Amino acid sequence: MESKPAPQIEGSKRVKRSDQVVSDIKRWIVQTHQKVGNKLPQEAALIEQMGVARGTVREALASLQAQGLVKVSTGPNGGATLTQPPYERCLEAVSNFLYFQSVDIVTLYALRRAVEPELAANAALRLTDADIDDLEALVGLSHPQHGGSADWNERREADLLFHDRLADACSSPMLALFCRLLNDIIRRVIVVRNAQDDFGDFDEEIFHSHSTLIEAFRSRDPERARALMQEHMAHAEALALEAESRVDRGSLLMSPGD
Repeated sequence: MESKPAPQIEGSKRVKRSDQVVSDIKRWIVQTHQKVGNKLPQEAALIEQMGVARGTVREALASLQAQGLVKVSTGPNGGATLTQPPYERCLEAVSNFLYFQSVDIVTLYALRRAVEPELAANAALRLTDADIDDLEALVGLSHPQHGGSADWNERREADLLFHDRLADACSSPMLALFCRLLNDIIRRVIVVRNAQDDFGDFDEEIFHSHSTLIEAFRSRDPERARALMQEHMAHAEALALEAESRVDRGSLLMSPGD
């Protein structure tokens, strides 16, 4: 009678020591309610508290700095100071992830239809008169007959900046982040193949929709702003599809300006 081979014993996965220190520091940040601008304990204190070598602590701090969570400085008053991770790191991570996924215009605009109306409603109660004046200037820059550039790409940038400004005014960090990510992904990947009448339909839609949104913002009317943005997103998607726009995923791995 043949004996069955004994099941193999799987060894536990060992975590790199510096990675464990990174996790421990993050846990300490949360548990002690640290804020941006606060300092981590000095290097010597970290070595003693965590029972690790100097090189391990330095490697952990370098990792945290690469993640944008701390800024390490040298000198008598140096050390690691907590920082707000920059938005660009989030955009880069999302862009890298989406490069290997299926991204299409219908999906992008389905997301915009879900979040942009809420963004507009939120911003309607938070925009200052100066903010609205700035938005109105961008409306003019998005149309060649109202002060806008003859260059389509510059007019398109004025359009997207309008939506960026709404995100800047939003009281919800999550909603603002999501909308900014969508705007920047659109900047990078949507390529218009054929816009009829030299992009005239786009210009008219953007100018009209943004102008009526300005009216809702000046009236501090969130419900009207929400409804107008819903219409705007539906019309913008239809025009993008009509113009045979396409998604160029290769641009996701390129930095702006490359």
